[in-house]
Amino acid sequence: MNIPKVLQIFIHPWRIGAVAGIPLYADFTCLVSTALGSFCLAWMSQTFHPTMGLLIGLIDGLALPFCIFIHEMSRALTAKHYQIPIQGVYLRGLGSVAKTDQTFAHPLQMLEVYFAGSLVSFILYASLNLLSTLSLNWGGIAIISLHHIKEFNFVLAIFSLVPLVPLNGGYIFRGLQWEWTRKQHPLADHDIYGAYIAGGSAIALGVIWYGKQPFLGVWMLYLGLMTCLRHLLFDGALLPLATERHSPRNLATATVNVQVSTDRSPKGSVRSTAPKPTIRPIDFSYLDAEFLLATPSNHQFQEGLDATVEMRLQAAIASFNTLLEEDPQNAAALHNRGNAYLQLGKKQAALSDFQAALRLETDVPEIYLGKGNAYFALGDFPGAIMEYSEILKRDPEHARAYFNRASAQVLNGNRPAAIADYRKAHPLFAARADQTHTCKIDRRLKILTP
Repeated sequence: MNIPKVLQIFIHPWRIGAVAGIPLYADFTCLVSTALGSFCLAWMSQTFHPTMGLLIGLIDGLALPFCIFIHEMSRALTAKHYQIPIQGVYLRGLGSVAKTDQTFAHPLQMLEVYFAGSLVSFILYASLNLLSTLSLNWGGIAIISLHHIKEFNFVLAIFSLVPLVPLNGGYIFRGLQWEWTRKQHPLADHDIYGAYIAGGSAIALGVIWYGKQPFLGVWMLYLGLMTCLRHLLFDGALLPLATERHSPRNLATATVNVQVSTDRSPKGSVRSTAPKPTIRPIDFSYLDAEFLLATPSNHQFQEGLDATVEMRLQAAIASFNTLLEEDPQNAAALHNRGNAYLQLGKKQAALSDFQAALRLETDVPEIYLGKGNAYFALGDFPGAIMEYSEILKRDPEHARAYFNRASAQVLNGNRPAAIADYRKAHPLFAARADQTHTCKIDRRLKILTP
């Protein structure tokens, strides 16, 4: 017997359907674990309810994985709302997980996606709690099962907010950190230990509580065990989830795809589709930020502006340096020097100037635009998207912000969001009779929507 092949069949994720276009996958471990879980809960329930325990255990054994599924599906639906790529929702063992991309445009998206699961669990708890207070002539089995499911959703909602990755609370903390520092911090290798810390703590609590509140202890044991096994079941290479393995592709360096259809016409000729245009970074550059004028006007300041326009960038930087020595709080000088640094290729120096300018002036869209351009030049496309989004919060009609955010979305791999932003920017530029930029948008949309 080929044991590895049999094991592979056992853990192979089968597509069982879709919800709102999000594919659902399950494997045989889901069936076996649910059956074993129901048996254990039935045995436990019979200790307290000899006549009803079997049916109560069966209901609880089916309801608990379903509650986890709803928890994860809510995250997937929120991600879909923001056009974040979703691989699918996988059911394995007694748990499930929504596999989504991590290309968030700004911290609010990250917070909403990961808080959605906890919020839905709280809503389920509140709804079931309200239902249990109604004067309905229910039997003992329904009342006890309802109490167990309600209690489990409350425990799930609270536990999911523990601020350790991979729990929702860990990502919520990362989103808040991103908002506070204005920089997205990637996950580190040691973040995997968060699952073992949170899971081990839950198992310990479950053992402690089991003596006084057996079912509450079991819920904690269940969540702790699934959290500890999460990497093995859903993230590790030992039990792979994906049904198809594709090598990752960076849109910034993607090559031309030529697809040939094997469908034949009535005469038997093979029809080939037209080649898809190449997506190249040079075709999706950003628009430069405009200069900020000093008030009142200053001769040294004007010299810096003139030198920048004439591309005498070193002279421009020297002029702004002299001005900033006299007035370090001159946000306009910091912004314009940042633009000069950026055109000179000194990206990190430019970013530092834009950050310093923003600490002085927090409501100037052009500074956010410059900072976004610096992130764009550094290849930090999520950071650029975040800054352009800040402009659009203040000014929803800012054409340059839409244009630049669209360009960053393309190189960040979110083509639908890029198309939407370009289509918003087009009429705004057209209203100014700016044919240069409307033509650029037309050309880029032709590449994105062949």
